Amino acid sequence: MVEVGIIVALTLKGTYIGDYDKLREVAQESERLGVDSLWHCDHFVTLDPASYGSQTGFGAQDEKEQSADTAILEPWTTLAALARDTERLRLGTLVSCVGYRPPAMLAKTAATVDVISKGRVDFGIGAGWIENEYHSFGYPYPNAAVRIEQLDEAIQLIRAMWTESAPHFEGGYFQIQNGVCDPPPVQKPHPPIWTGGEGPKLLGVSARQADGYNCRWWTPEQFLEKRPGIDAECKKAGRDPDAIRASLMVMVIPEKDRAVARAAREKLSVIPESGSVYGTPDDCIARLKEYPKAGVDHILVTIPDLDINPHRLTLLGEEIIPALQAGGG
Repeated sequence: MVEVGIIVALTLKGTYIGDYDKLREVAQESERLGVDSLWHCDHFVTLDPASYGSQTGFGAQDEKEQSADTAILEPWTTLAALARDTERLRLGTLVSCVGYRPPAMLAKTAATVDVISKGRVDFGIGAGWIENEYHSFGYPYPNAAVRIEQLDEAIQLIRAMWTESAPHFEGGYFQIQNGVCDPPPVQKPHPPIWTGGEGPKLLGVSARQADGYNCRWWTPEQFLEKRPGIDAECKKAGRDPDAIRASLMVMVIPEKDRAVARAAREKLSVIPESGSVYGTPDDCIARLKEYPKAGVDHILVTIPDLDINPHRLTLLGEEIIPALQAGGG
């Protein structure tokens, strides 16, 4: 059965909730409505649509419109708080940036949140991508090849800390000696490890190291086109492709009035049409059902302006999720 998660903070303005009280309300309502998981990005600043388009390649850069806003919460402290304010909802990062924390400290942090939540952490980790954010906060910004190599090493180190009593790791970038993680995570052998990113090298890391991967804004058809390459990477690494979970992120805007949904989508036109599902609940259901048919077992939705349009979450939980779980055509 397909699972549906909700990401409550992306770096794009209009897709994050920066107030914890409001975020807690959304998390508790998501839990009541049957959403499976809640996710938070790992960024220090947010981007306007023009800047987001430039950074991601989804749109053209407009220097006049660029701005930064720090009204976004740090993910791991936020998830620790949500672990006490929820009971069932799985809690994840999509994704922790490998360059912002030493991986040994990240392993310890995530293990602690897994303990606090009684085993509800989904651990997402990625290579990072907002260059200005690195520079603004004093982090070096190596080239993409190095960041991906660091990601590969970090996952190996973190897994060792979670599964070994006295782990040692000697990599080109990271090292630990007797890096004990006590208390260890509740989940055995460890919390699920997710990666985020669409490039072939990142997906190669996913195939070798992860339990699941998430790609932004792909259609079911794009996933079917790219799946053979991902499967080939898994087989090259000696892994069963069916053992690795596939997740796609999509912007979902359910409204009773199609025109209202269309207008909301146009405000965030920097998100490609391929990653946008909007219209009436029936419209959204018809399109979202194509994802599990293509082999996607986890749909991660972002709902714009959720804090001021809570009815969209209600429509997701009361109409769309039950239809997806029921399956059928």
